[in-house]
Amino acid sequence: MKQQINGLIRLLRYKEFLFFVTVTTLLGATASYGFFGLKLVAVLLANILAVAFSFMINDVEDAPDDALNPEKVMRNPISAKDLTRRQAIRASWAVAALAIVMYSLCGLLPFVMGMICLALGFLYSWRGVRFKNMPIVDMLSHCMMLAGLQYLSAYFAFTPATFDRWFFPFLFVTCISLYGELFNEIRDLDGDLEAGLRHTAAVLGARPAYWLMMTVLVAGIISAIYTFFIGRLIAPWVLIVMGSLAVLFLVVPIVQARKHRNFVKLQESFQKPFEIAAAFALLTQFVLPWARYVIH
Repeated sequence: MKQQINGLIRLLRYKEFLFFVTVTTLLGATASYGFFGLKLVAVLLANILAVAFSFMINDVEDAPDDALNPEKVMRNPISAKDLTRRQAIRASWAVAALAIVMYSLCGLLPFVMGMICLALGFLYSWRGVRFKNMPIVDMLSHCMMLAGLQYLSAYFAFTPATFDRWFFPFLFVTCISLYGELFNEIRDLDGDLEAGLRHTAAVLGARPAYWLMMTVLVAGIISAIYTFFIGRLIAPWVLIVMGSLAVLFLVVPIVQARKHRNFVKLQESFQKPFEIAAAFALLTQFVLPWARYVIH
């Protein structure tokens, strides 16, 4: 039983997406003048569960391949034999069902966005279709199911706002997700080519894929600058909290930076502290006004 529980926790892979989903969701709510309450909690939980489903079903479908890869065999709880395929499938669809319940509390458009997200999460990995093995489609489906649709679900849960208020944050989160997808594809390129995968980086080649990745990153940075400093979507005090937390959380990665000569490991060690800082700062933006209202 203990082995199965541990396998289920590993199957969730929540450490890989929890803070990023929190950021995308809260940015969507901020763009539409959202506020802390049942609807915000419901859409946040729904988005977390929907992304968890995407990661879980990915492990289910990738288990046969991961069993042949010494670097992945023990990470995947199915290929590591901590869970059976049937147990993992049941757990995945149970999480999807909970996500559907949460989306149903948020209104029609968030529900529609949530259903699209769950469908993409399944089709991205399911071997009958496998979007992640289709050039361009892999990028578009990845950035929408792990960023864009979470943002839109939260945005439509509240009052729609003007174009300049919602579009640039949306572009920011989708570009960052695209950057992450291309980063992963380039990182795993050699192994993926051996496995016969045909995603965007495999078709373009490492160098063109790298420049595409950097172009997307620049677009994301420009969108972020407009979102935070020109469009002023986030209050200055929230940005100060975010920056302060980022500095605090970056202390350990900076100290350990000398140990990481590998660019991939270095990038990954710096990415997570920024996600955590942004998630906590944005959450504070919603919780503090609510707490002040409750107290008074």
